[in-house]
Amino acid sequence: MKQVLILLFLVLSFWSVITTFRAIYLIATKDFNGSKSTWILISMIAFIGPVLWITKGKKLIIAKK
Repeated sequence: MKQVLILLFLVLSFWSVITTFRAIYLIATKDFNGSKSTWILISMIAFIGPVLWITKGKKLIIAKK
């Protein structure tokens, strides 16, 4: 049971880091409604930032046609 918890924590940590870097890249390279610097700081918060990015931040990216 102890090993499963450690593996779960590691997976969650790597998911958080990958999501953070992807969010910062998308904010920096695409048109974005809202403050870019604020959303970059929000996405850098350990586990809460990536969850906020997935639920609210992705909707602020403007799709170019």
